[in-house]
Amino acid sequence: MMDKEYTQEKRSSLRDLVYVLFRRKWVILGVVLSTVIPVTVYTLMIPSIYEAKSLVLVKPGRENIYVAAVGAPAGERPTTIVQRVNEIINSEIQILKSRILVRRVVEQLRVAGLFPNSLPKDSMAAHAEDEESVPLEDAVSRALRNLSVERVKGAEVMGVAFRSHDPEIAFNFVATLVNLYLERHLEVHQSGQSYDFFKAQSNQLEQELKTAARKLADFRKKYGIVSFDHLKALTLEQYTSVNAKKKDNDTAIKMTQTRIDKMKQDLAGISEHTYLGQSENADPPAIGNLKMRLAQLELEKTDLTHRYKPNNPNFLRVYEAIAQVSKMIEAEEEKFHGSVSTGLSATYQDVERELLVQEANLEAFHTKAAGIEKQSIEYGKELERLGRLEPSFRALKRAVSVNEQNYRLYLTKFEESRVSDAMDAAKMVSVTVLEPATVPLHPVPVNRGLNIFLSLCIAGVAGLGLAFLLEYFDHTFRVPDDIKDNLEVALLGTIGDLPKKEIGDLVAIAASPGAPLHYQILKSNVVMYAGEKAMKTLSICSPTPGEGSSTVALNLAASLAKDSGDRVALVDANLRQPMLHTICNLPAIPGFSEVIHEGTNVHDAMKQSVIPNLSILTSGVSPPNPMVIFESPKLGDLIEVLKSEFDWIIFDCAPIDIYPDATVLARQLDGVALVIQAENMGAEIAIRAKENLEQAGAKILGAVLNRRRQIIPENIYKRLS
Repeated sequence: MMDKEYTQEKRSSLRDLVYVLFRRKWVILGVVLSTVIPVTVYTLMIPSIYEAKSLVLVKPGRENIYVAAVGAPAGERPTTIVQRVNEIINSEIQILKSRILVRRVVEQLRVAGLFPNSLPKDSMAAHAEDEESVPLEDAVSRALRNLSVERVKGAEVMGVAFRSHDPEIAFNFVATLVNLYLERHLEVHQSGQSYDFFKAQSNQLEQELKTAARKLADFRKKYGIVSFDHLKALTLEQYTSVNAKKKDNDTAIKMTQTRIDKMKQDLAGISEHTYLGQSENADPPAIGNLKMRLAQLELEKTDLTHRYKPNNPNFLRVYEAIAQVSKMIEAEEEKFHGSVSTGLSATYQDVERELLVQEANLEAFHTKAAGIEKQSIEYGKELERLGRLEPSFRALKRAVSVNEQNYRLYLTKFEESRVSDAMDAAKMVSVTVLEPATVPLHPVPVNRGLNIFLSLCIAGVAGLGLAFLLEYFDHTFRVPDDIKDNLEVALLGTIGDLPKKEIGDLVAIAASPGAPLHYQILKSNVVMYAGEKAMKTLSICSPTPGEGSSTVALNLAASLAKDSGDRVALVDANLRQPMLHTICNLPAIPGFSEVIHEGTNVHDAMKQSVIPNLSILTSGVSPPNPMVIFESPKLGDLIEVLKSEFDWIIFDCAPIDIYPDATVLARQLDGVALVIQAENMGAEIAIRAKENLEQAGAKILGAVLNRRRQIIPENIYKRLS
């Protein structure tokens, strides 16, 4: 199912395309012919054109190297910029194609020599005086159009070519252009007054360098600086070393003071005197044991002194034990006779002696600290002095370095400019004529067939584009779908563009064996739609004049009477431009106007046509104001009489967009059928006519697309269906 729908859609799109092609065939053909014929004539009549060529080799040279004229950091080479080959060749192409260079060529060869046909024929002998008739700038512009300069692909070579109808002119132009280009190349790339400039700058920078060096030497001499960095580093090293010594000395003072305090505490806990001996007998064993016990307690006391405070229970216990043992020794010694000798304790003397040594060391450390502090202050002041001097020293040294570098750079540029001036004087350039121009022997081949083919293709595309553009902006009714899309009413039928003798003559219609197929379909649709809505009285009208509403009304009435055998009354209600009496070859009087306006009997005014069952009421004489006819109450009486005697009553009315007759009449009829001529008017006019009918209360039965041309040939249309 989907494949079938896709195939139908594809055929519909192709049919629409073919429809546009056949409908706008004269537009397309006109565009094609108006384009191809001039191109063909010009291509066949174009004169021979000769092209002279020359090849120029481009090599990167001194003019493509740039050295920055500002100083680079010390120890680095100045910035050097070398153009790439592509940039060099593009620059040279622009020089060759420059207007100033081409103007020089034109001035040297003269306008008459380049474009002799541009001068008046009667002044060819005196072209020197008449050259002003062809402005120089126009000749330059024309020469630029005939000149081409391109890079040879894959090589550092430029191709220079010039086209002219005369081979000698083409050769002379290229040869002259290349010669003048070499001179122009030197003009563009030469350094100008660079030699004098760099010489003056070198002398100036030399003086600035000497001044900066002298200032730096005076600064060194004034402040006694040989190597600032070395002096600063040495002073900083000495300052750091002194501070380290100061720190070590402070640590030694603290440690010595700690030892002294400890020794003083030890002396306070050691007895200054001790037992030396007895003159008679030695100590009995009991006294000896007590003394040993006392010595042990003394040692324990000394140890506890470093570990606990004096009010500690352990310390108090040992202190009490020492006192008790001392009393016991004294008691035992009293039991013996003889004399006992005592003296200073050896332990006490050793501690006291060590205390004196430490106190002497502490005094020495304090003396040393004073000297170290003095040195630290001196070195600190020296560092501060160097810090104040450093910016000035650095600025002077930097000035010497920059001036020295700039001096060397400008000295180098000075030498380069001297060499460059010498090379410019000798016309030494980086471009070489690889292949000089020669006189062309054969004209440039012209592919005439290709030119004609391309013009045909371009014209075809342009013609198609114009055709589709016209189709896009065409808002007329062209196909039946336009009726449905724009008016949103039923399509009663499509009438082709039939010959007038078949449908515009009542006698011919009566003589034909049957109505044309288009009118048979129209009759069937009208009968079907009218039968569904019980309609007997119909109005056939069109939005604008000349759309064939009278012809459609006549043929529809004839088809109903002839094919169906119904009794049909055809009334010509178009009092503005009545047509039925002419088509049917009947007298206009009496008619519709006399029946309503003058009270003529309808049976007397009704005329029997050559077709059985078809009666025609012609228009009669139109009054000055036809609206009195349609607003008359007698119109309703006439309609009722006709409805009682006929099966169908068809009214032919005036155009809706111009006259209000049809809208007034439509209120009293069962339905209205609009006749739209194909490709005649914009859709907005038909839409406005429909809206007028709807506002009047008319019932629109549908629309008829009249005089539709068969755009696509029938045999092609069948293949696309």
